[in-house]
Amino acid sequence: MSTLDEYARAGIAAVNERKLDVAIDQFTKALKIEPDRPDLNNAIGMAYLHRGEAVSALPHLEKAARLAQAYDEPEHQEMRKHFETGLATCYMGLDRVHDALGVLKRAAEKWSDDIEVRTQHASVLVSSCLVDEGRAAYEAIAEDERFGEEFREAADAIAGAIEALVDDENIDASIFLQAHAESYATFFGEHAHQLVAEGWYAEAARLKHGADGDPVPIIAEGARNWAVERVDLVNPSNGEVAKVGDERDPHVIAVNGLEPLAQIPATLPWPGWPFEVWVSSRSPWHWLTITVQLVEPRPEVQRDALFDEIFGSWYLDGYNGAFGEADKGRFHYATNPEFIGDRAIAYTFDLGRAKFDAIGDLLKRLSVLHERVPLSRVLFGQGRLPDGA
Repeated sequence: MSTLDEYARAGIAAVNERKLDVAIDQFTKALKIEPDRPDLNNAIGMAYLHRGEAVSALPHLEKAARLAQAYDEPEHQEMRKHFETGLATCYMGLDRVHDALGVLKRAAEKWSDDIEVRTQHASVLVSSCLVDEGRAAYEAIAEDERFGEEFREAADAIAGAIEALVDDENIDASIFLQAHAESYATFFGEHAHQLVAEGWYAEAARLKHGADGDPVPIIAEGARNWAVERVDLVNPSNGEVAKVGDERDPHVIAVNGLEPLAQIPATLPWPGWPFEVWVSSRSPWHWLTITVQLVEPRPEVQRDALFDEIFGSWYLDGYNGAFGEADKGRFHYATNPEFIGDRAIAYTFDLGRAKFDAIGDLLKRLSVLHERVPLSRVLFGQGRLPDGA
């Protein structure tokens, strides 16, 4: 019969080999022998997290952090920091941003001389529509002489860029969306130019023959009935498809004068709307997530009904060229919605070479809904709601 140490060593070896199923099995057996080992609880929690199962990971990571509080000797602090930051990452994966920030604030206070912990706390604040708190956190890093000059200068640059945008009445965060829209259109054109010259079609609708033989748009199985698709490029002679860009690429854009904000997904305000509007400095036009949060909680089915018509009609208008030109600038793709917490919903779109005007049009449609059903926030791009869950 194997011992606890043998199970633990086998689990660690499996993690190193990326055999997460085996690792979880070995750590489970070890925990049956000694369920209150903080290191084993953290190990199995991180294995679940790396397997994409944050719900299964959470109780183990919470238990590991709780049990580790009894270990206060200097040699235990690296372990505890690792447990705390892992727990915060898990909370973020579950959109429990408030809980993640609670963990990171506690960690930043306890290990105030650790630049990684302090920076993680500051970056999560800035990426979660808490720009004032985030700026203050970066300013505190910049003023802390325990850190090296490089770290302090970077933090000062981020804080200064945030201040420059927020305090300047002549600009707002919409410039990030405009920059991404223009940059992607240029990027698309540069990559498509040669293939189009060879006879390929750009932004072509995906079609199939209907029952009567006429071509009809293709809708992916399980997708919304309005989520018709276009491909970036297609060769009409053989049907070969080519894609411009990759949704996994953040498509980082350095806006003139605000270059430090390209380092992180900073969420910044776009005032002038009847509800809060936030724009991330990372808002890739070809994979743009749009999150809308209600003031009051509503079941998923009700949120779905409220927003499906608005986003559906907006998407179809863009698909048909309402925000483009005669021969280009059409929406390409839409995901099904993701429900966040009990008040929010999020869609992700490939907006192709459509113009920035599309965003204002959507916000006007949401403003009409707001008169009937109050909205709290709209967030464009890579960011989080501070109270999303």
